This record gives sequence, structure tokens and C-alpha cells, in this order.
Amino acid sequence: MRTRYLAVAFGGAMAGLAGGYLSLAYTPLWTENMTAGRGWIALALVVFATWRAERIILGAYLFGLASILNLVAQGLGYPVSPNILAMMPYAATVMVLVMLSSNVVKSKMHTPMWLGKPFHPGG
Repeated sequence: MRTRYLAVAFGGAMAGLAGGYLSLAYTPLWTENMTAGRGWIALALVVFATWRAERIILGAYLFGLASILNLVAQGLGYPVSPNILAMMPYAATVMVLVMLSSNVVKSKMHTPMWLGKPFHPGG
């Protein structure tokens, strides 16, 4: 029970720090839809890593590379539409999730046992 409470508290603290960073440092102003689907990419990263911490790093670099490719390609002057480049992180996310969904048994192998079940403390 203590581990669950600590995990929830840690997750909430990290979400708060991420929100503060996003609204204060990454984009120094508040705008509507400022996350631009990054939460969906973060969720796909967890699914890609099959809930294993060591694979999170590989996935974070993969999705980060797809995100920064937009700026690098524009800076190098490639004649590609900026809209296509801006969609690269989302396309990479969809491709990874499609590849993972081809083997349902393997993708669910490391899924936490209590995922999706209600939490009733003390009972």
C-alpha cells in the first residue's frame, strides 16, 4: 500500500514539474493546446517500452529525434513541406504502435497486473 501511495505521489509530482516546465521554460507563455498532442506521444512511449524502464530511454530518443528532425531539416534547407516535417513525431508514434500491436501477447507480457483495475485502499 505504501508503494502505491508513493508511486502516485511521485507521478503527480513529475506531472506537475513537467507542466511547470512546459508553461514557463519550453513555451514562455500560456496558449491553448500548448501540449500539441505530446501527452499522447508520452503514453505511446510507455506502451513502446512495454512498461520497462530501460526501454524508455530508447523510445524517448526515438520520439525526440522525430520531433527535432523538423527543425534540423528546415535549417538544412530540405525542400520538404514544414507541415509534413511537423507531423513526423506523430507518424513515428503511430508506426511504432502499429508494429507493437502485431504481437499482442508479447506487448502485454510486462503489463502491470493491476493496470486498469480500480484501487480500493484497505479493501
